[in-house]
Formats: sequence, C-alpha cells, structure tokens
Amino acid sequence: MTTFTRDLLSGLAMLLAEAGVGEWNPTGVYDGTRTALTIGGLPASPDTAIALAIYGVGRAGDDAAQTDASVQVQFRVRGKADPRVVDDLADLVFDALHGLSDRVLPTGVLVLLSQRRIVAPLDRDSNGRWERADCYELLVDRPSPYRIG
Repeated sequence: MTTFTRDLLSGLAMLLAEAGVGEWNPTGVYDGTRTALTIGGLPASPDTAIALAIYGVGRAGDDAAQTDASVQVQFRVRGKADPRVVDDLADLVFDALHGLSDRVLPTGVLVLLSQRRIVAPLDRDSNGRWERADCYELLVDRPSPYRIG
C-alpha cells in the first residue's frame, strides 16, 4: 500500500511541530491553547490553526523514469481577530520550510528542495478570523513500481 501523501503531510506537520510552529496531534484533538497543525481542512477550533493539503503537481512534474517528483502543498493559516497573527504564523512556516533541502522527514520522505511559490491575500472566515494560504513547491523523492530510484 502506498502512503506517500500521508507520509509527506504528516512528516511536514512533525517538522513544523519540531520547529515550534504549532502542535501536531495525529488524532486531530487539540486543547485550544496552541496552534493546531492539521491535515486537510481547518478545524472549527482552536482559532489558531494551520491546515496542510496537497493541491497539485509542481512545475517540474513527476519524472516518468526516475523517482523525482514535484508536489505543491498548501499551508492554510488561520488566526484570531488580529491579522498580524496570521502573518506571524506564515512567517514561522516560511522559516521552517523555504530553502529546506536534502532533508528526510520523520516519516521517511526525502525533501530535495522546498520553495514558497504563492502567498494569497488575507481574508476572513465566517467567524471573522483572519486566514491566508501560502503554497510551497516541494521537490521530493517518490519511489513507485515503474520508476527507478
């Protein structure tokens, strides 16, 4: 069974937790006092949260013969009433990921290079909390049955 997407996103969440960006709990249960790191969408609570999701193939695409792959990952950041909190959290993500190279994530996925590509404008959710989405392109090693590693 292939678990690349799960391993990539979980590994990134663990990396961000190690860097002090937020709290990673694979069960998705958070006490509300720290920034939650989640996979998929943003939870109703806590107010401060960062959701990780794959949203496409990067500029380099996926090599047909080698295990090089390019994947786009969105980090959707949500804060409270002060928009600066969202920018601060996005800056922490940037510091942890932009330029990261030749790093094996705790889940075993090798990130060859990580670069931020998109910073979306701030917006508010239905509860008035500020949000922003930053997108990163990651060059990774992604073995599969028909490609040589």
